[in-house]
Amino acid sequence: MSDISIAAVLRAGIFSPNHIANDAAILHAVVAELRKRGCDVSVYSEDEFVGADIREDVVLAMCRGERAIAKLQSLEDAGRIVMNSGYGIENCIRMIMVRLLEKAGIPIPCSFVVDTDVDVRKMLRKAGFGACWVKKGEAPLHHLEDIARCRHVEEAQEILHEFFFRHISKAVVSRAVEGEKIRCYGILSSGTFHAFLPLRTPEGDDAANALPPDLYGKVKDICMKAAEVLQVDVFGADMVLDGQGVCHLVNFDDWPSFAPIRKQAARAIAKAVMARARKSSYKRKSL
Repeated sequence: MSDISIAAVLRAGIFSPNHIANDAAILHAVVAELRKRGCDVSVYSEDEFVGADIREDVVLAMCRGERAIAKLQSLEDAGRIVMNSGYGIENCIRMIMVRLLEKAGIPIPCSFVVDTDVDVRKMLRKAGFGACWVKKGEAPLHHLEDIARCRHVEEAQEILHEFFFRHISKAVVSRAVEGEKIRCYGILSSGTFHAFLPLRTPEGDDAANALPPDLYGKVKDICMKAAEVLQVDVFGADMVLDGQGVCHLVNFDDWPSFAPIRKQAARAIAKAVMARARKSSYKRKSL
């Protein structure tokens, strides 16, 4: 039997709009890499995880439900290794994330956390908003309709009304930033980072989508700082490089699907898990 036991928790389908297969694929790929390294790995659904007596040394968590997050936090408080941290997953709820990133000075688009039953048009016009994004604020995304790009303030107000009638009480309204999009993936604990220009080619290592060294360094610094602030180890991010050469962090995900670089990501995550487990003072015999 391996000296490292691992619980791998799948993301519930409700929290993977349009990405159920991809989200499951990356976790299963990491599980396969860990088993190659001799680890004893059990895979749980979110519901199974919530109801189970988790005895494993390490918990790999893609879950996003409230009960699952609470259990992750309890296990972490008891000294268990949890990747991603339940506290980090909670920090990625949009309204919490915006406040934390703004406070830390991370370059994100101008954003407002608003009640969906309030008329925000005057406030948005005063802030110079035109095109903008409206995103569900108080919980993880359930539907593709939980995020919408709006052409102007009037349309944003209409989306907020729709959110209100769908019983979504809080939303984040962010200025739309135009420019070149950059997709990023990283692992905070190991310093592993990958960034590319997805609109040029879909694959990760082609020269056509590689970033210039200076831009790569800038993007990596921003993403790693955001991951540290949010307490998220395994992450994905979207950035936009505007016409003035300024990088804006426009999206941050706790444990994305890594679809363009899944094989490389699975190996890197498995190595990071092993490194953290070996360094930890937590041992199965203490259970």
